[in-house]
Amino acid sequence: MNTVFKSFVLAFSKYSISPKARIKEDKEGAEKYILLFVPLIGFIIGGLIYICSEGWPYLCNYAILPAVVCVILPIIVSGGGHLEGFIKTVDALCAHKSREKKMEILADSHGGYFAIIVCLSYYLLDIGIWSEMPIDGIPILAIGFVMSRALFGLSILTLNHADESKCISYVPEKSSVRMFEIIVLGLLACVGAYFMVFFNASVGLACVVGALLTFIYYWLVTQKHFGGITEDSAGFFLQLCEIIIPLAALLAYKKWW
Repeated sequence: MNTVFKSFVLAFSKYSISPKARIKEDKEGAEKYILLFVPLIGFIIGGLIYICSEGWPYLCNYAILPAVVCVILPIIVSGGGHLEGFIKTVDALCAHKSREKKMEILADSHGGYFAIIVCLSYYLLDIGIWSEMPIDGIPILAIGFVMSRALFGLSILTLNHADESKCISYVPEKSSVRMFEIIVLGLLACVGAYFMVFFNASVGLACVVGALLTFIYYWLVTQKHFGGITEDSAGFFLQLCEIIIPLAALLAYKKWW
């Protein structure tokens, strides 16, 4: 089993609901290309949502059930891995303590009450946004799952890491390999942006701007509170990006800006 295939297996093992792989030998080498395959999971999520949307007009009289499906599917397919990082990061940010205490909260597997409240509010808002979404917006949002994961990988490759960051192992030591991954993920993000705008210029542009603003916000927050990114804060970014993209799309459709 070569390094690229090991990276593929590890990516799906870590960031999807697929069975956990047991790759012990040369695990560090197998992590070299793991970020390249994370957008593929987003492609699967987007594809499933698009397929489900084709049957909604015939199966559902109301928008709430399709909205719940759109919100639940990413959690099921991803295995909730990014959601865990979101909860931990929110818990740390809401603690309003020193950096050291915040890093301890990130390392703790228990969630605080405020993080649970924010998480519940997040999904209620997400369901509300999806329930208002026009059916022709589904292809744009489906692409958003690929874009968010491409930006997820780019953040790990390009932003500085906190001293306690574990995802630093995903960054190749060789600058040529690292640049190759940055180019591939950058192209994926650009292709995703192109097709978003292709389907609907104003809505697609709003989604792209929303994703980029979320990336900038994520960078500023992690530098200020953690001294760099961590794997948990990267999950926080991905979850945040995946609610900002549909929110931006809805605002553009409703012409509220």
